Amino acid sequence: MKSSGEITVSPVQNDASLWEFLRLPWRIYQGDPYWVPPILSQQRQFLDPRRGSFFEIGEARYFLACQDGRPVGRLSAHINRLHDTGHGPETGFFGFFECIPDRDVAAALFEAAAAWLRERGKTRLVGPLNFGIYDEMGLLVEGFDSMPVIFQTHNPPYYQDLLTSLGFVQAMDWHAYKITNRKVDLEAMQRRYDEIMRGQDIEIVTYDPKEVDRRADEVFELFNTAWAPNWGHVPLTRRQFDDMFETVKPCLRPGMAFALLDDDRVAGFGISLPDLNPLIRKLNGRLTLWGKLRLLYWAKYRPVRKIRAMVVGVSQPYQRRRLHLAMVLRAYIHLVKHTPWDFCDLSLVPANLKHWIKVILALGGQRYKVFRVFEKPI
Repeated sequence: MKSSGEITVSPVQNDASLWEFLRLPWRIYQGDPYWVPPILSQQRQFLDPRRGSFFEIGEARYFLACQDGRPVGRLSAHINRLHDTGHGPETGFFGFFECIPDRDVAAALFEAAAAWLRERGKTRLVGPLNFGIYDEMGLLVEGFDSMPVIFQTHNPPYYQDLLTSLGFVQAMDWHAYKITNRKVDLEAMQRRYDEIMRGQDIEIVTYDPKEVDRRADEVFELFNTAWAPNWGHVPLTRRQFDDMFETVKPCLRPGMAFALLDDDRVAGFGISLPDLNPLIRKLNGRLTLWGKLRLLYWAKYRPVRKIRAMVVGVSQPYQRRRLHLAMVLRAYIHLVKHTPWDFCDLSLVPANLKHWIKVILALGGQRYKVFRVFEKPI
């Protein structure tokens, strides 16, 4: 689609333009039955350099595209100093991409972002990351026929065409898997679990939210070490981890966090969360007191029908002892026995993490969404 009016791209510089930046998705996704509006107050804080934890180690600029005076696209450009330290200084990033189906609008946005990044010495553009791989990330390129689960992204199918038409190519894919069959042979799973655990001076336990809170220091250390070999890893600062943890913690229920303990030290950790997106969609971006109470009820008390299972990490030496498989089996057996779920999402899994994918497929997992990070030289 070609533009029919003048396109201007301007940096977001005041509250009025930031509000337009935040509200643009409501135009893009009008009529989309699967889009889940973000909570505006949370996103505003996340993007605020004075309050967002990312800005301890990064810098960002937001751009808004208008056509005939009307917002039609948005984009962020950002740099991450910890990524520069660990991976080299050439890469800049983009995120928060939204655009009408118009290549000229997309081209104008990306040129503005690239110019800002080139001024800072960057020669490669990677994204979408909002702001990193442990935040909401990736462009949905497969699986447009269902609502995302909590903390997943969603976008129109034409976004991929816009990016590839501008010279972007695949950098890395992340997969989401689903399990919808609870009728599994639990006795066989238990035998497999017992076989792996036999002779190992290790235990796998379930945690309640208070114990998770008490173990936060260990989980933070594990997160940054267990994921270090993976594509694009940048260690989280303690403040970033705490912000992420505080977002997840209200959703935790007793028995939905699992830890691999070696001499009472956390060597592996995973959580499962009830999917709150059906309710968040109804809130339409506004978190009133009544909305908070409804979220609390859904998170803590409503029967769990749909869950998202996320493995925070298992230390590398323990993966070689198949304890990553044991941990998944332990969690799966517990969830089948104690929650009435009929849909379990397992994500996001890097496409090159073959040993984890093998475990998921063995449990009956089916790939149902793919999220792609793109790159291009600038």
